[in-house]
Amino acid sequence: MSRYQFEQVDDFGRILFVDDPVLELECVLGGLETAEGSITLHPAQTPRLPVALFEFRKALGVGYFGYVVPRGVSPDEIPEEPQLEGAILFGMRRLPPDVYCELPSLPAWELHEIPDEQPGPAVNSGDTYSRLELRTPDGEIYSRTWVPSDPEWAAAALRHGYVVCLCGVELGIRGIYAMTDAQHTPAMRHESFRRGCTLGLNAAGLVTYVAHR
Repeated sequence: MSRYQFEQVDDFGRILFVDDPVLELECVLGGLETAEGSITLHPAQTPRLPVALFEFRKALGVGYFGYVVPRGVSPDEIPEEPQLEGAILFGMRRLPPDVYCELPSLPAWELHEIPDEQPGPAVNSGDTYSRLELRTPDGEIYSRTWVPSDPEWAAAALRHGYVVCLCGVELGIRGIYAMTDAQHTPAMRHESFRRGCTLGLNAAGLVTYVAHR
């Protein structure tokens, strides 16, 4: 497969921290079960907990600017998105409308960060990129994306040993109405993320981090 073909099969992605205003995930982080036992995550104790977003490029009901709710359909009747339901079958938890739940730890899942050049014709050779591969318990790549490298994020992921991974249809990554990144404000991104949760189209879990540096 050529590097340009990657754009046709991979997802939108972004890395940030749990206290980012786009997410406001403080209420999500409660008691978590890890390989070391039960722990409690609180924003005041882990404000720099790393997060990776995987927003499906191709999904049921998704147009260029995001998800389009079928006409006359209530939130309870939203059609299931196969990719999302697959992640839930493998242990991820659907984020509810109020975004309050205890995230499951997914020791069999892995998030691999691999130094790489972003695919596609518009590559800025002055930037350094990482390829993120979210892998299911059977070792298959569930989602893959390219993000600008962030040493602080990578150091936090390595220190914690895990990353909060969110995958779904609306995570606030896609711009709307051809907006630039500068125009697409954190408040707008947050509104999109909350909308995806309200529609039941986002899921999350605590995933083991694997560095390739």
